[in-house]
Amino acid sequence: MTSLIWIGPAVGLLVGYFLAGGGVIGVVGSVLGGWLGHQFDSIIQLSSSVYQIAQPKPKGRESEIQKAFFRATFVALGRVAKCDGAVCDAEIQWTTAVMNRMGLSPEKKREAIDLFEQGKSSPDIAEELNELRSACGRRSTLLQIFMEILVQAALADGKLDQQEWATLSHIAQSIRYRITYLEKIVRSAQAYQEFRAAGDQGPLSESDELLRAHEILGVSPDAGLLEVKRAYRRLMSQHHPDKLIARGMPKEMLDMAKEKSQAIRSAYDIIAQSRKK
Repeated sequence: MTSLIWIGPAVGLLVGYFLAGGGVIGVVGSVLGGWLGHQFDSIIQLSSSVYQIAQPKPKGRESEIQKAFFRATFVALGRVAKCDGAVCDAEIQWTTAVMNRMGLSPEKKREAIDLFEQGKSSPDIAEELNELRSACGRRSTLLQIFMEILVQAALADGKLDQQEWATLSHIAQSIRYRITYLEKIVRSAQAYQEFRAAGDQGPLSESDELLRAHEILGVSPDAGLLEVKRAYRRLMSQHHPDKLIARGMPKEMLDMAKEKSQAIRSAYDIIAQSRKK
């Protein structure tokens, strides 16, 4: 449509010139005709844009992303669980809890278990990772959520050993996710884990609680309030359920995103309250 933007004004110039009888009056008529032609083109372009927006978006792409995300998640969970040797009870319990929170049907749960076993038995999960990267394209938020799930799985036993870090790094590189971003996710997940454990082991000290809150938001303790607010808003936007669904995340995994949103909100509240003192 943009390549035809000159047609309306050109036609308007000619029609205006000849209808006005040529000469000086014809020049005035051509200017008026050109202006009207430009308005005509604008209306046509606007109508076309509105029509395109009003058309229902194809759902095939969304379905493709959801399928790739589901497969890659459970295959990678199996790989992370097995990478440091025998799969521990904490890792099995955490993966089972993920399935339960997703409310999977018996058929989908069986599929998830098969994918998990596949990841355990084979160190090569390149096919699933390539499918995920290709399906997500530039939707980096989905890749971030994917890596968050894997990091939480690796920390299920309370620590992150060298083999687990190497596996997480390899997976991140395979889907072209920056290692610096992965490092932030690990620090945030560790802080989040300590937040959750504090309820069972007693509350953290005020200074430790504040430090963990900054780590969850991915900002330094000396960050200004404006930077803290920006980090909070960005993270809340990234984990917003409606946006995640629109980007292709399986609906079954939204509860995990909601839990992270609650932790992000709590962390921001702690920092905001401390700044008021």
